[in-house]
Amino acid sequence: MYTGIEWTLGNALTAASLGMQVVSAVSRGSQQESMANYQAAQANADAQAEREVAQVNADKIRKATKSQQSSARSALAASGVVADAGTPLTIQGDIINRGEGDALTELLTGVRKGQRLDAEASGLRASGSNAKAQGYAGAAGSLLATGARLGSKYGGGTSYPRGNNPDEWDS
Repeated sequence: MYTGIEWTLGNALTAASLGMQVVSAVSRGSQQESMANYQAAQANADAQAEREVAQVNADKIRKATKSQQSSARSALAASGVVADAGTPLTIQGDIINRGEGDALTELLTGVRKGQRLDAEASGLRASGSNAKAQGYAGAAGSLLATGARLGSKYGGGTSYPRGNNPDEWDS
């Protein structure tokens, strides 16, 4: 049985070591969580930037389409063709349709890149949360392992030297 006399420098060092292991495990988990959350915030910011770039590019495509349509209309009018009927009207419609298709493709690309980055951010946050949980689990494991070592050292084990009869056991 533990009487207090057994508390030696070795036990003090064991306790100090345990304290450092616990603090280190919890701190490491918290640091990993913080880093993962930072990276997740960066991924979210990148996602938003991708969507914004796509919107700007789509607007540029639409502007270029209008310019191309105007140029075609002017060229047709300069050659004496009526630009608001028949084939010239069809050509202008094709220009608008292709331009809008390109603009929508650009937007879709930005949205998909944004979604991929948002998903990456979610994964990073989950990874950080898992790292924090592992830190706490590591701390608990250190506590249990040290407790088991000290328990077995100071009477944690039970011996039955005289057989199976409880009346004969050491008290």
